[in-house]
Amino acid sequence: MAPGVARAADNSGLGPFSVRNQFPLSLPYLSFLPEVPGTLGAGGVRAAYQYAIANTFINTQSPERSTSPVIDEATVAGGLTAANFAAQGYGAYLDVETVRHQLLLRYGLLDSVELGLDLAWVTFGGGGLDSMIESVEMSVGGFNEDRSHAAQDRFDMYLARDGRLLVDTSEPATALPQDPVLNLKWNWGEGGELLPLVTLKLSYKVPLESDPSRPRNLVSSGRADYGYALLAAKQIGSVVAHLQIGHNHLDVAGNDYNTDLEFKLFALEFRAAEHHSWLLQIMSQSSLFRSAAFNARPGDFLLSRPTDALTAGYRFQGSSVGFDLGFVEDLNQNQNETDIILFTELSWQW
Repeated sequence: MAPGVARAADNSGLGPFSVRNQFPLSLPYLSFLPEVPGTLGAGGVRAAYQYAIANTFINTQSPERSTSPVIDEATVAGGLTAANFAAQGYGAYLDVETVRHQLLLRYGLLDSVELGLDLAWVTFGGGGLDSMIESVEMSVGGFNEDRSHAAQDRFDMYLARDGRLLVDTSEPATALPQDPVLNLKWNWGEGGELLPLVTLKLSYKVPLESDPSRPRNLVSSGRADYGYALLAAKQIGSVVAHLQIGHNHLDVAGNDYNTDLEFKLFALEFRAAEHHSWLLQIMSQSSLFRSAAFNARPGDFLLSRPTDALTAGYRFQGSSVGFDLGFVEDLNQNQNETDIILFTELSWQW
């Protein structure tokens, strides 16, 4: 097997897109990163650079809902405080455009064992996608009425719980380094005519500092998180089915977020040719927010529900160079996921 070539290509395929959850409030923590289940051959190296831009708008205190207090454009312009949110439960006002640069490094330690390092830098700002997103939503009859009460291309990120502000900023930030993530993939079997390829993945987020100051605390918890996932794939004709399930344990301060998150991804990879694939993948995950009490407000209930996101796009992987292009769209409008992510990736392997 030549170095840098994924093993068991018939079942592994080119693999799902490696796009993590980019909901702004989840960025300080470890998130499951889908990837090709096959491991590199011993001595193989793969490097990938991904550019992703995400747009998120959430207002749990929108005038469109029967909530009190109400946050509208004038309220935001005057500056938000804890008093702008309900005294009990979660409240959020997010008007955020996120640009994330991701660098993935992979090394084949053995034919069945692969080491990985994930690095990323995040920029928060108002951006310029709001008008495009609103136009697309109106054209398909799915316009988010909450956006009509907000000025376009602003940056505001506020999260409250029980009368306390957990996140409060309207100041953009550029190129904030996230904590690096170490990975290990261990292939348990290439599968065959009946059995799927199965790989175990372990991940560990290493804090660069124990008490990050603002604004870096927007992308780093200052604590170590860890997780594991099983990656399975089976080719049937020209289609590869991928199933990836995982669990992450987060070391969170206080009692404001869930410490254990579950992930599940299902993808269909349509092999147009040996080096070309079209992909559809759906990823579900439990919420970062704790479940609300029985008599909680509707906004709390939405924040604590699981998320579902659809990813679609094109992947090319040659013998040494690869290219991805795609998008991620929120499916269930539960107010705890990004509205849309656009991404592209270049990769090299040898």
